[in-house]
Amino acid sequence: MAIAPRGKEYLGYPTQKPEALLERIIKAASNRNDVVLDAYCGCGTTIAVAERLKRKWIGIDITYQSISLVLRRLEKAFGSNILKTVILNGIPRDMASAKALANKQDDRLRKEFEKWALLTYTKNRAIINDKKGADRGIDGRAYFLTGKDESGKLIFQVKSGMVKRGDVAALRGDMEREGAAMAVLITLEKPTGPMIKDAKAAGLYRHEQMGKDYDRIHIVTIQDIVEHQSRLEIPMSLEVVRAAKQAQGDQMLLPS
Repeated sequence: MAIAPRGKEYLGYPTQKPEALLERIIKAASNRNDVVLDAYCGCGTTIAVAERLKRKWIGIDITYQSISLVLRRLEKAFGSNILKTVILNGIPRDMASAKALANKQDDRLRKEFEKWALLTYTKNRAIINDKKGADRGIDGRAYFLTGKDESGKLIFQVKSGMVKRGDVAALRGDMEREGAAMAVLITLEKPTGPMIKDAKAAGLYRHEQMGKDYDRIHIVTIQDIVEHQSRLEIPMSLEVVRAAKQAQGDQMLLPS
């Protein structure tokens, strides 16, 4: 049983099932405080329903993109405090595990490093770019509020290998081509002095709502993300993101 493409629950996930169906199954097969296991949890319908029905649960999925979607879904349904109760296994927790994931021989696993870094830094708000060839290296986008009905675009690039001064120039060109207000370079390696200087030379973006200036090109390291809990602080616009994804005709991996 598939969910209606424009239904209230619709997330755009290809195998998404209605919550009512999972509620019937979970109620019939378990009691309050029992453990519900979904070994292919996808967009997290089983997880969300199990939480609502006061069951304990374990969800497993192979991609961090799906895990990110489940976290966003839980946060929207039950509030941000629920994320403090979720135990995440299999993702980088320190520099050693981040490097291990980045240096995997399997290209698919290295892509998971990029997704993990980008979604962790943006608190699961970014749109992953699955069509990288057409976008010349952009790994993701996010849309942030600039006014009541206005938004700006942020683009991201994740580097797991050696970084150089030319990467900043390339990102600046991508930013101009995309019409983006700001760009973020996430890097496993420490940026060089000339890279930092060139990024600063791109100037500042004035966010009137926040009353704050932001670097138009910001460099953040994996060490910042893992050890110092560095996260994107600009207020996001999920409605703008959702509309953009629908306009592109891509799969939407954001809560409706």
